[in-house]
Amino acid sequence: MNLVHQNGHRYLLSVSRDDLGAISNALNEVCNGVQIQEPEFQTRLGYTRERLSGILGQIGSFLRAEPSKTFEVADAWADGGSVQVRCMGAYGDPADMNSAEARAFAALLNRSADQADAIFTPHQSSEPTPASGTSPAGQAPRLP
Repeated sequence: MNLVHQNGHRYLLSVSRDDLGAISNALNEVCNGVQIQEPEFQTRLGYTRERLSGILGQIGSFLRAEPSKTFEVADAWADGGSVQVRCMGAYGDPADMNSAEARAFAALLNRSADQADAIFTPHQSSEPTPASGTSPAGQAPRLP
């Protein structure tokens, strides 16, 4: 099991199928096997049986899901006026691309940015347009 990222509120983990199965089995035993009376359940475990059963159900759906055929994902798309990007490996590592794959991904980013621009056009300002090759403050330059 690897901790990929955390911000104190959410944790992004890379978990093997075996580890996820072990967690599922333990939750199943706690929720459905060991007899802990309802008034004691939350006191002893810190969560209601309903909440843990819900987590067990989610884990079960993850285990039943069709596995991806790749260990890496590199995708981008327009969502309203913004560009969404997902790029990582199954173990939480950065996606590894050769130069042709990187150029194709850059082209995908640009197409997604163009689609986002077409959906969301901010109000016109009287400020001059930046010179070619520069970007407004706080914005990353567009990839070629």
